[in-house]
Amino acid sequence: MPQQTVLLLIIVLLVIILTLLNHARAIAGKRPISRRPLKALDPISQALARGAETGRAIHLSPGSGAIGARASTLETTAGLLAAERVASEAARNGAPLLTSSGDAVAHLALRGALRQAYQRAGLGQDYDPASVQLLAHQDPMAYASGVATLYGRQKLEASQMIGSFGQEILLATESGAQQGAPQVSGATTTTGLPLMYLSSEATLIGEEIYAAEAYLAHAAAPQARLLTIDTLRTVIIVAIVVLALLAASGLPISL
Repeated sequence: MPQQTVLLLIIVLLVIILTLLNHARAIAGKRPISRRPLKALDPISQALARGAETGRAIHLSPGSGAIGARASTLETTAGLLAAERVASEAARNGAPLLTSSGDAVAHLALRGALRQAYQRAGLGQDYDPASVQLLAHQDPMAYASGVATLYGRQKLEASQMIGSFGQEILLATESGAQQGAPQVSGATTTTGLPLMYLSSEATLIGEEIYAAEAYLAHAAAPQARLLTIDTLRTVIIVAIVVLALLAASGLPISL
């Protein structure tokens, strides 16, 4: 085995070990975690504080993407995690929830996430399966039409739509804007983001949807995950820059 390959394997092993140690320290609270403000989530925090008093529900949605599909799994998972964190706070605060999804598998995951959120809060009896609605199955336009119908049926305290969305999002967010409901939306697609920005009160752009879970949670684990992901990303960027400089200098690189 070439010496460069052995050296590379040793470096990768050290990075993995240091990352695991760093993650463990963050979970134990031994590593300070500093984050830049994410103002786009403020309307949801404010709605959680008002929801118990007004009795109006907060709408949560991970979109119409399918779990298992290459194009939408990550976005849908991010939306589910963000919805679970809001549900945990709502269970403790007594704020009612109304959740929807556009995929059968995501619907089951959403039901499980909300049930666990209420159980962790010691309020499992308050979980209402009827509040988790499947509006369509892998039909984005039909799902957006269903969300628009939900907006028309009742006055919502706020709506959080973070996950897999495309241009169909305009149908839902425009209906929400007409009803005057504060909306927080987020996606990674170039077809959905401009429309979200135009019709929503606040928008999470690109990778911000993956950080939303940590900003919405008070537990140590989501904070540690965010710190670990940022650390690994920094390591990868540094490695790419170093390899590019070595290649530009003419030094032989063989992996």
